[in-house]
Amino acid sequence: MLALNPLKKIEMKEMKKIKSILFALTVLLSATACVNASESETEGGKGFAIKGSSNLTPKSLVILSRITDAKLEVEDSAYTDKKGNFVFKYMGYDESTLYYLTFGNTQPPGIPVILENGAKVDVEVVKDSGYTAKIAGGKYNASMQRLYDIYTGHEVKMAAFNAEVATMDPASVTDELRANTTKRYTDMINGRTNDIQEFIKTEPASPATYFAVMYLFQKPEPKLVLLGKDVMTKGLPNSVYTKNLAALAAQMGPVVEGAIAPEINLPTPDGGTLALSSLRGKVVLIDFWASWCGPCRRENPAVKAIYEKYKDKGFEIYGVSLDNDANKWKAAIAQDGLTWNHVSELKGWTSTAGKAYGVSSIPATFLIDEEGRIVKSGFRSHELETLLQQLLD
Repeated sequence: MLALNPLKKIEMKEMKKIKSILFALTVLLSATACVNASESETEGGKGFAIKGSSNLTPKSLVILSRITDAKLEVEDSAYTDKKGNFVFKYMGYDESTLYYLTFGNTQPPGIPVILENGAKVDVEVVKDSGYTAKIAGGKYNASMQRLYDIYTGHEVKMAAFNAEVATMDPASVTDELRANTTKRYTDMINGRTNDIQEFIKTEPASPATYFAVMYLFQKPEPKLVLLGKDVMTKGLPNSVYTKNLAALAAQMGPVVEGAIAPEINLPTPDGGTLALSSLRGKVVLIDFWASWCGPCRRENPAVKAIYEKYKDKGFEIYGVSLDNDANKWKAAIAQDGLTWNHVSELKGWTSTAGKAYGVSSIPATFLIDEEGRIVKSGFRSHELETLLQQLLD
């Protein structure tokens, strides 16, 4: 069953996202529902028109709602004729705006469309186990169609996976089968995220970009919010959707996943200075630690082994010490055999770097990619190698 949130069948909390986040407020048909604009209102660039065809039964209710971050706001409704056709003519908005077509009620599943005054849109709907659609017309519905095909395609794959898992006898599931099934699930989730990210990155800015960022995950992923904001700022700087993403990005702070890592430029043990940005082009582990930190020192042997394995493959470490004593700092580096880059202000917890990264306990770790963007934070050495394999591959 296709829905606004294509993970609806994967986890119940995904459906809760639809109901409690996007459509948190109960939607009632407004007093103007079922009242269409006149024919003249779609002429000369005024209003929009939707011509729909479907295999729905006659007199099936079709509801047109505007998508907002709080709820679906019902704006019109229509009934299918004997052939399953339906029509909307409505005074919309000058700016291209996200709408949603639902069938029989105001809740998903449904079809997203992008509408603006002057748009003439054709929608072909086929109902079987869910809904499939072809959307054409208007400024941006070609993009919305591509996004729709991406996320519904993943939903079909996940539905097949769920059906397969449902046939398994829990009593006969081996550890190997459980691990393999978990990996397949994780790979499918990651594949879906990657495909949506690639859509945001490569598709021209449009309301479909905003839809991809805001409505296809349990909650917006910070890296996609930042990516979407950049794409929308370049392509549609004056759009209300761009402003919404910019406001959301500003709330996230400087060290969320996807953000460019804040610059650090501090003294090295030999008296020079080393800027984090000088390592751009490599995958870098920023490691906040101190000589007096027992957990940090216990992590060092494992980190050292990983560093030796990957240092010639594009991996580097930028150790930021929260020491106060230069001699103790240098002694710990020598005792643990830490051959990577080290910097420190020797100001302990008042370190400007620690404050910039919001460090309140150590060890504190941040992994950044070749572009200097934060990929992951708050992990330990047993997770590091898997992350490196993903990035360096």
